[in-house]
Amino acid sequence: MLDFTQILHGYDGVTYRKEKCSGKDKCLFSFRDSAKAAKEECDYLHRAKTDGTYNLEDLKNKQKTFGTIVLECDQDIKPETVYKAYAECWEIEIVMRYYKSACSFYETRVHNDCSVISSEFCDFLSTLLTFRLLKSFDRAGLLNEMNYGKNMNLLKRAKKIKLQGQDWQLIKISSAREILLQKLSLLPKPEESENRKPGRSKNQYSLTLGKHYLNQLHFVSIKYFLTMIFF
Repeated sequence: MLDFTQILHGYDGVTYRKEKCSGKDKCLFSFRDSAKAAKEECDYLHRAKTDGTYNLEDLKNKQKTFGTIVLECDQDIKPETVYKAYAECWEIEIVMRYYKSACSFYETRVHNDCSVISSEFCDFLSTLLTFRLLKSFDRAGLLNEMNYGKNMNLLKRAKKIKLQGQDWQLIKISSAREILLQKLSLLPKPEESENRKPGRSKNQYSLTLGKHYLNQLHFVSIKYFLTMIFF
């Protein structure tokens, strides 16, 4: 099963092998992700260097299984369907691991069944909201700049107040928090200024031209008045 015969369509660098089990209505699927294999080998070498346990024979044996998974299925389906289903199941495992480890939702501190169910339901909702926030941060490109905790700290400081006789207003925040809210579409983005050509505007030119003609008219009026007096 470690001799991969085909390239998996729709995925970069993934090869697979499919074999039917003799005497059973089951199929075996083996997949190898070249990117994960390189990452696992790099991690192995890093640990071996740190612990001083590098062994060439051990490395050669492990290189065959780096980035590899073998799955058993009781249906004869496409390898792409099997690999996609495994990836989605792994996402569920990640959510539950975060639910138990990161959020520490082990104890309910309640006794009857209804309280246990409601407490676990609230904990599960908070986990779903957390992952929705993570996806929103990822779509906005915020996770490339800072981690989830720092983004949440910035969001916590963005608050609104309502004064008497006025609508809700956002308190004064720093420019970094304002940019964060704009990327998440919680604040409208500033309108881009139009690229104007250098020089005076048309209105300024018209105003200057009007003042020039007014001065000329005033000079002609004075000259005509003096002519009438002395001549």
